[in-house]
Amino acid sequence: MLNRITVQLPVEGLLFWKLTGREAMSESFALALTVLGTDARIDRSKLLGQPVTVTIPTQNLLTSRYINGKITRVAVSAVELTGTRYAVYQLTVEPDLWPMKRDRNLRIFQGQTVPQIVKTLLGEHQVNVEDKLTGSYRVWDYCVQYQESSLDFISRLMELEGIAYHFRHDADKHTLVLTDAATQHQPFSGYEVIPYHQTPSGGSTDEEGISQWALEDSVTPGIYSLDDYDFRKPNAWLFQAQQNPASPKPGSIDVYDWPGRFVDKGHGEFYARIRQERWQVEHQQIQATATAAGIAPGHTFTLTNAPFFSDNGEYLVTAAGYHFEENRYASGEGETIHRTDFTVIPSAVVYRPAQSTAWPRTYGPQTAKVVGPKGESIWTDKYGRVKVKFHWDRLAKGDDTSSCWVRVSSAWAGQGYGGVQIPRVGDEVVVDFINGDPDRPIITGRVYNDASMPPWALPAAATQMGFMSRTKGGSVDNANALRFEDKAGAEQVWIQAERNMDTSVKNDETHSVGGARSHYVKKNELHRVEANQTQAVKGGTEILTGKGKLDAAVEQYVIASGTKLRLVSGESAIELNANGKINLIGKEFNFFVEGDGYITTGGKLHLNTSGTKPGTTAPGSGHKGDIDAAVQAKFSPEQNKKGAGASPVPSQSATKPAPQATVSNANSATPTQSEDKFSKISPIIFQNEGGYVNDPNDAGGATNKGIAWKTWQKYAKEDLGVEPTLDNLKNLTNEQAETIYRKRYWEPSGFNNLNDPKLALMSYDWTITSGGAGKQIQKLLNNEFGQQLIADGKIGPKTIDAMNSVSDSAKLTSRIADIRKEYYENLVVNNSKNAKFLTGWLNRVDRCAQVAL
Repeated sequence: MLNRITVQLPVEGLLFWKLTGREAMSESFALALTVLGTDARIDRSKLLGQPVTVTIPTQNLLTSRYINGKITRVAVSAVELTGTRYAVYQLTVEPDLWPMKRDRNLRIFQGQTVPQIVKTLLGEHQVNVEDKLTGSYRVWDYCVQYQESSLDFISRLMELEGIAYHFRHDADKHTLVLTDAATQHQPFSGYEVIPYHQTPSGGSTDEEGISQWALEDSVTPGIYSLDDYDFRKPNAWLFQAQQNPASPKPGSIDVYDWPGRFVDKGHGEFYARIRQERWQVEHQQIQATATAAGIAPGHTFTLTNAPFFSDNGEYLVTAAGYHFEENRYASGEGETIHRTDFTVIPSAVVYRPAQSTAWPRTYGPQTAKVVGPKGESIWTDKYGRVKVKFHWDRLAKGDDTSSCWVRVSSAWAGQGYGGVQIPRVGDEVVVDFINGDPDRPIITGRVYNDASMPPWALPAAATQMGFMSRTKGGSVDNANALRFEDKAGAEQVWIQAERNMDTSVKNDETHSVGGARSHYVKKNELHRVEANQTQAVKGGTEILTGKGKLDAAVEQYVIASGTKLRLVSGESAIELNANGKINLIGKEFNFFVEGDGYITTGGKLHLNTSGTKPGTTAPGSGHKGDIDAAVQAKFSPEQNKKGAGASPVPSQSATKPAPQATVSNANSATPTQSEDKFSKISPIIFQNEGGYVNDPNDAGGATNKGIAWKTWQKYAKEDLGVEPTLDNLKNLTNEQAETIYRKRYWEPSGFNNLNDPKLALMSYDWTITSGGAGKQIQKLLNNEFGQQLIADGKIGPKTIDAMNSVSDSAKLTSRIADIRKEYYENLVVNNSKNAKFLTGWLNRVDRCAQVAL
């Protein structure tokens, strides 16, 4: 009946013996191929990953049936047949997508349909694809392959959307064919019609045909319903249900899924229909056995001569189990077997794959980095969503294309009320996933990291809590802030508006201040009261005005005093006493009235008297200057800081981190420039540096008294008036070295203003030998001594003031010595050539620590 089955392999000398295994629609096959050879020395590694084709002759000798794949496993044993010993090579044959079964990846797809995603991944793995899809498919805004193989990823997507696939085998390749309609399946050439051959024994037959035919009917659920939720349409009804017409008792079994993995009602309706069509596949299936070589998954045939007349018709092969065995080259040993056990469904039923591939789940939250377009520090949409880059995403660009829009949880969210805190670009956020679905991320929190530290130094400011924003495009100095200080005895609420501050009170407002209050306005101030205003002061009141002042009343205006009322200006004064005595003094006076004038007195009226003393005094001609001086005194730097008892800007321990302000204490009086510490320190520096050295391992080159060759070339002529030659460097005097040190390093840094000479020595000695010393000192002050410096490595007045503010300067000196030693040890770890210098470096630190100044 059949000619011999053959096999094409990348090596010679191997004969086909057996082929077994299962091939099914929407499954990756793994067939067991056994070949024989007389040579057991064939290199097995040369077979791995190589193509193989099994050729099966058909009843139509003009065509052949091929099974093509790649070899993924090789095992070798031995067998004796008819007196000949053969090497038995057991090969596992899989399709080209076999690497996709074994990989694992995390990857984001955006704005693509499932067919596009599938073909992208198949193309990356060099899998031949034929697209026979007829339907239209939704665009997935965001779809994640999450800690799963590429095959599992595309399988679950195709199962959800009802896309099937099978393999078409050719002599030199195989092609994965995508289908979604019954009309896309055709018969295998030459096997359009396959007859049933009745075999009472139930065995195979010697001619090609079908020898066994067994119908199966299964109960399937009666109704499938699913639902989901779209926050953009929170009141939308997305529920969908689909009746299964094949169920014997419609509605008796209800399968309800939530979430249904959709946000559009039409997509939900589509998914419900896909599931219902899968149940139709499962409802009636036929198990059969055939010798026909044209039985292959994804192909149809027409059955004739069926056991029951009603079974005659067209069917689609959905799965096939192969058992081919070729023994004719081993004469007398067994028989040749060509049997296929297969499963079919009526060809009118659309084949939909079972949803058997598990969807991945996340296990707890993870963190990600907020991203946006280049140059944007805030990137959001109308829902307050942001985009993120996950740490595991190897392909993301780190911009606004890195993810979908991700919702942000808020402590309070309502209909036009609640809180809004949009994560900024660069922030690290905590991301969880709704129902553990990696396709549905949601931001539930934010965390600090070493690149984004808290707004005030911790743990020194552990008693402080609050909020500090950042002006878009601004620096650390630009912020709106609300902060609470809970340190006992220093409790404080601090509010800062970076620019404008608007307060609206729709009814009453009450202010109560238990101590003093300072009010400072740099520009204009306007008070408007539509009803009455009352002010009461138990003590005195002083109002100073630098220019003019106008008090005006539309109606009565009263100025009252219980003892004395004075109106003064320069050389003039009017005084009203509570006892009824009125005194007036001035250079001249002029009364002018257009009507009558009256002077009435109960006693005498004295005119042109001489020798009478004035009843009061006037301030004098310098009165205007005195007033101006009093006004200016209220705006002196000291008064601006104090605020006459309450600071308008909090002290450094209770304000934003960027400004570096001096915190005074008993030891922090700034020394005068006359207190020259360098004259005491320079001999120790020269002792540490030593004389002339020109070590080839020293990147700085020739050095004398710490003055390196490049420094010498730069400053010798300008500072000392000598030529920058090597001989002059060798002959450098202490006085010359001190001139360069003082002018170029000591004075610009301000170390002379440090209160503690020993601290000055330890710090300065490090900064002149190591470029990173300044930043290390600043970080130490922030982390261990509660300062809030910008760690930029630049030693200036702010850093000096911060060092002076540390009450225990000896402890600070000791800690600088510690981290300085660690710094040198790390230099050796990073470059073993530095090992020869380590002992000298450490001894130098010890000398600075032990010297008495």
